[in-house]
Amino acid sequence: MVSFIILFLGAIIGSFLNCLIYRLPRNISLIDPKRSLCPTCHHSLPWYENIPILSWLYLKGKCAHCYAPISFRYLLVEVITSFIYWLCWVKLGFPLTIVAWIFAPLLITATFIDLEHLLIPDQITLGGILLGAGSSLLFPEFLGTHAPWKALFYSLSSALTAYLLLWIILELGKKAFGKKRLCWKEPQTLELFKNNNKFFLKLGEESVALEELFPRTSDRIVAESTLCDIGEKEFSSQRLTLGLKEISISDQSWKLEQALPLHARITQITFPREAMGLGDVKFLSTIGAFLGMRGMLFSLFGGSIIGAVTGSLLVVITRGRLGRTLPFGPYLALGALLWVFFRQAIMNFL
Repeated sequence: MVSFIILFLGAIIGSFLNCLIYRLPRNISLIDPKRSLCPTCHHSLPWYENIPILSWLYLKGKCAHCYAPISFRYLLVEVITSFIYWLCWVKLGFPLTIVAWIFAPLLITATFIDLEHLLIPDQITLGGILLGAGSSLLFPEFLGTHAPWKALFYSLSSALTAYLLLWIILELGKKAFGKKRLCWKEPQTLELFKNNNKFFLKLGEESVALEELFPRTSDRIVAESTLCDIGEKEFSSQRLTLGLKEISISDQSWKLEQALPLHARITQITFPREAMGLGDVKFLSTIGAFLGMRGMLFSLFGGSIIGAVTGSLLVVITRGRLGRTLPFGPYLALGALLWVFFRQAIMNFL
């Protein structure tokens, strides 16, 4: 009976996490609208269409109003959360399971947002650090001590160490692998245009929002052009430097609005890139706040190993045509969950 109640509680929490996963990256309020909506027709769901797990199965993964498919992710999150809540109870018991019940939803929410949007919102990471620190005071045993203030020190020092460690790795990775260069024998067409108050860069047939190409505001895109038209001016055999707010050739520069229309024929272009995002850095700090130093380090290195193996397998399976960047957050989350459930076995093995 207790197991059934915990499974049902986990499913309810999973339903709420689905709301977070959909709304947070889209900057939609969590209280307006109050009720869950169909992502396609925005039909407000009555309670009987919003029963965790059962409603999705009964409706066969379709909206009852417009019949549009509802992502399998909704069912998956509810099932995973339900199972993890039950496993926390079985493995940890009361009261430590309370900390895990706070921590696990952060991991699940971050994982699915990162998989879909390649970002982890500050509400999850910064809020998670505060929750981890608070949990250490209330349940210091989760960090292996009976002294609340000692546990708080462990939590905050681990969060700070995690941030500094991953930030250093991020900066070193930026210096070593922070550029992606494309070259062609035949010149390619490059265009800059504006649509709905957003700037887009078009290379060949592919268009990308300009802001998505700049991990940092200080980054620049550099292209070697054979011919370039900026506004009413024409340049030949020049280096084109494009930022988020301006574009320059030689000693001349223009605001993006002034540079339109921009057309260029290029033989080489260099894009900025990151090995990981700053969200991953803050996410590891959250993990450190909950798990302490050893748990944080295991999450980092264990997650890295899992990620490397998974990425290699996907490259082999897809024959090098993976087609998208793999987020790091889900692997950190998996490493953290392994530590929560198998901490003693891992420590004995190491």
